[in-house]
Amino acid sequence: MTRVSTRDREFEEFVRAAWPRLRRAAYLLSHDTHEAEDLVQTALTRSYARWGVVRREGAYSYVHRALVNAYVDSTRRRRPVPVERVAERVGTTDHTVEDRSELLDLLAPLTPRERSILVWRYYLDAPEKDVAERLGVAPGTVRSTASRALARARADRTDQERDPR
Repeated sequence: MTRVSTRDREFEEFVRAAWPRLRRAAYLLSHDTHEAEDLVQTALTRSYARWGVVRREGAYSYVHRALVNAYVDSTRRRRPVPVERVAERVGTTDHTVEDRSELLDLLAPLTPRERSILVWRYYLDAPEKDVAERLGVAPGTVRSTASRALARARADRTDQERDPR
């Protein structure tokens, strides 16, 4: 019989609690169910390797950073996901399908960097300073990128409302 260490037990509890939120964040970044699962697993694998030094009160932030880094790494190795694949849906208990569908449609035309900043800033509710630190950019870059991305998303939405094909 193997004994499970306290560290392993804590990590397992964290994964059970964080999995749905991490998966939704990964899906918003990647727009692909399978890639989202892979991103979360990559982030958790990277985090587990350092779990002994991760402060428990900062665990979500640490793993979210690993998630975004895994996403950024994956975009460097391949071409962007075609917008047509956005139609795939993921069910959750705390968001309606209509809300997610609308959100995915708004994020679809944005660049990976714009999506990362908007997901971190507004979906994960991270402060501007933290987003800048996590993504390795200046806080002004976060503000300007978020502003441009939101303006683009609003303009695309207005265009779609005028001409719903």
